[in-house]
Amino acid sequence: MTEAWIAARFVHFAAAMAVFGTGAFRVYAFAGSTIPADAQARAALDARFRQAMLIAAVVVFLSALAIVPPIAIEMAGSAAAAFDPGVWHAVLFETEFGTVWCWHMGAAVALMVLCAMPRRRWQAGAATLAALLVLASIGLTGHAAMDMGGGATHEINQMAHLTAGGLWLGGLVPLGMLLRRAVRPDGAAYVPLAQTALPHFSQIGYAAVALLLITGTVNSLMLVGNFHALVGTPYGRLLMVKIALFLTMVGLAFVNRFRLMPRLTGQTAAIVPLRALYRSVVAEQALGLAILAVIAVLGTWPPAIGHMAM
Repeated sequence: MTEAWIAARFVHFAAAMAVFGTGAFRVYAFAGSTIPADAQARAALDARFRQAMLIAAVVVFLSALAIVPPIAIEMAGSAAAAFDPGVWHAVLFETEFGTVWCWHMGAAVALMVLCAMPRRRWQAGAATLAALLVLASIGLTGHAAMDMGGGATHEINQMAHLTAGGLWLGGLVPLGMLLRRAVRPDGAAYVPLAQTALPHFSQIGYAAVALLLITGTVNSLMLVGNFHALVGTPYGRLLMVKIALFLTMVGLAFVNRFRLMPRLTGQTAAIVPLRALYRSVVAEQALGLAILAVIAVLGTWPPAIGHMAM
């Protein structure tokens, strides 16, 4: 059942980050853009973003439910617990995890409702706020909620880490959707939108990467403790894989920012660098999914600091 637990965690993290990243992108990407010619393309793109958010919100809720049976098995020590209503009740209503997870699933329901509502001026902001609550509340579970000396500091740090990850990794989803439309033969109307959105995404990306570096370092110190544990335990070695993937993503992002984005001048001249950017964003998305897969596994393993203490 460990494989099912890992798979459910992976899908849950990916969907939660995608829905928050897409919502945030809707809020900041075109801020200040008042070009009338962009209105029709922007409306069509926003409708696609809303649809993507609704799908991701449904996946968040379903994967949150799918995580409960493996937790029940882990707590009860029996595979039969996955289908035992009594164990489910105990997990959800008699544990600290269950209390947090019930609120988490409640926020996911609110998110689905907001994403399904007809478009209103406040809808994008409200849905994004709900998505932030869903994503950040994951930080109140798992290793951050364990009694390892960090307490509320560890939980707050993990919530900030997840939020930053959602802004960057999750933001790659709508950015990829926009660039895909812009590089199509009939996508000329989306080129100005891409030219507007890319600098805004880049600025948000700087802040997100800086926050990821800070909070990731704090997490590593709390869960690994020292260099010997980093290289001498399975948890530490897999964490190094995550770090290597993250640094590769940062390298790609810097290439995009300082080599390709300066070439986005003029609608015709923008097509070639936009195609290169789109391919790079797809590569970043693949690396991001690999990072989430590593995170899904790490969350089911005991931290290296506990292993080394034994």
